[in-house]
Amino acid sequence: MSPPESGVEVSRSDGVGGFDGWSEDRVLRWLLLAGLAVRVVFTLWTDPVNRLLADDLIYTQQAKLWRESGVLETGYLERPPLYFAFLYLTSALWFGPIGWTLLSKLVQCLAGAAIAIPVYALADRVAGPRAGRIAAAFVLFEPTMVAYCAILWPETLYALFTAIVFWRATLLAPSLWVRPILLGVLTGLAMLLKPAFGAFTVLLALHWWKQFGFRGAVRLSLVFGIATAVVLAPWVVRNQIRYGPEILLENEGPYNLWMSSHPGEPIEVFRAWHALPDPLTRARVASEKGWEGIRNDPAEYLRRTAVRAVNLWGLEYFVVRNLTLEGFGAIGVGTFLFWFWVIQLGYVALLVAAAAGVRRLWQDPQTRLLLVWTLVFTAISAGLVATTRFRMPFEIILAIAAGVGLTGALEGRLRRTDLAAIGCAVLLLALSFQRPMFRLIASGGLETLDQLRVSRWIYFWY
Repeated sequence: MSPPESGVEVSRSDGVGGFDGWSEDRVLRWLLLAGLAVRVVFTLWTDPVNRLLADDLIYTQQAKLWRESGVLETGYLERPPLYFAFLYLTSALWFGPIGWTLLSKLVQCLAGAAIAIPVYALADRVAGPRAGRIAAAFVLFEPTMVAYCAILWPETLYALFTAIVFWRATLLAPSLWVRPILLGVLTGLAMLLKPAFGAFTVLLALHWWKQFGFRGAVRLSLVFGIATAVVLAPWVVRNQIRYGPEILLENEGPYNLWMSSHPGEPIEVFRAWHALPDPLTRARVASEKGWEGIRNDPAEYLRRTAVRAVNLWGLEYFVVRNLTLEGFGAIGVGTFLFWFWVIQLGYVALLVAAAAGVRRLWQDPQTRLLLVWTLVFTAISAGLVATTRFRMPFEIILAIAAGVGLTGALEGRLRRTDLAAIGCAVLLLALSFQRPMFRLIASGGLETLDQLRVSRWIYFWY
């Protein structure tokens, strides 16, 4: 898309509906098919040797027990129910030679490929179809996003739901009814995967206030909010009856706060948490211990928070952790290093390209909201327990920025501020590479994967 004669950059938007050229783009259709094929092949290849670890083991065990007993229990943490419900549903649909967990992964492959559609539309809105195609390609072929489709964690479904909300919610108008209801329902479902998404609704209401004034924002927020609340209500009521107001949607927040401020080894928190008798006691004790740790050494807590913020956006770790723990089967050091560098180079390309597009995303009122949400989530996550797993759903925003940034580079439209942003991304990656695990790998000192099975790294104190 050529710049306007005035030199002022504008967004591609046709008002309420948004730009929907994705449905007519043949290149995108081929990209979608190729991206889906890559996910399916990777999933079929790794499934026979896949070993369930930690949360994915809990998700599958509790979903199976739910089918057998008719009662949902979420394990040692009180978690939102939707991913358990997803596995419950796939277990009910399971038939023939396809294993239950494999069926779940194949559904995630479809969801993971579908993420490219709203990402394309958002990038297209800012910088045209070329940007949309590049953004979609990053979503479809970035190694980390492919790998998550083959892991039984809720990130892929959550990323799809939030991508659709990002795509459509910023283009609502106070005169509409059906769309706010549908997007409110989708937001509620996203919160039943990851409750932190509730903070985005506050930013969205402020966005509407700025766009439509107080009355318009209140009308939209009421329709949207009531639809969201209706979706959340059964789980909230269940928790209020069981535990009272101290557990609304989950009790993982207090656990993460305790883990983040504990002065000793992280395994100590893990063991102490499990020794407590029930979810309510765990939530109370963890909250008390977490705030006590912060009060006792606020300087150390702030230092860790800064490190966690860098680690959140630094080189990819979570999939590497699963490789280390043989989540994709037993592998040798050579195979590990090959996949390690494939994963890192994929993310480096995404982050550097995204840095080149941040300025233009900030200039567009719709996508600026996504950048603000990214900053807010970074602050929330860095104050608790930050791992690149939490970042994965935000890679859809990075992909949008990358599509816009690379389009600007190809059209010769990069400015000094874009180059400065690229420099900041490179600096962040350099800081990230200072982590002990990465130094060990880069120095050539890795002789066995047992060297990587360090408590502080496994529990994200890296």
